Amino acid sequence: MYPHEINKKRIDITSHLETMIGADDVSHVTDQESISEEDISHMISTFPELIEEGLKFIDTEVEISGGRIDAVFRSKNDEHLLIEIEIEARDNAIGQVQRFITYAEKYGIPRDRIRLGIVCAKISESRLNACIGAGVEVYTLSLEKRA
Repeated sequence: MYPHEINKKRIDITSHLETMIGADDVSHVTDQESISEEDISHMISTFPELIEEGLKFIDTEVEISGGRIDAVFRSKNDEHLLIEIEIEARDNAIGQVQRFITYAEKYGIPRDRIRLGIVCAKISESRLNACIGAGVEVYTLSLEKRA
């Protein structure tokens, strides 16, 4: 959550976003650990349309048996999108998000109305393929220079 301190220097969201916009590659910014999972959570909960048009933010840090869901959204088709947030998505993130299906039981939602996803700054091609095979949606941070 902004503002916060890094190395005894006060950081606010405006300067951080300006750094990201000025970067040629988002991975350059994330390699320097200048973005955190909390930053990503704040961005997508404030602007869910970054993930999908018509998406509505529901909650963060939702406890379920077997873990905690970083963010929950509802689509315009009334599906629940359960998100794991990572700076770099690794194999453990894929396994963790697959356990989110207990959300359906806890809240009485049909499993076919549940979508599982990962929002990350970077993911390897092999892990992306594993997500595709597991039915896990992947959203990566990207900035487009407009001018």
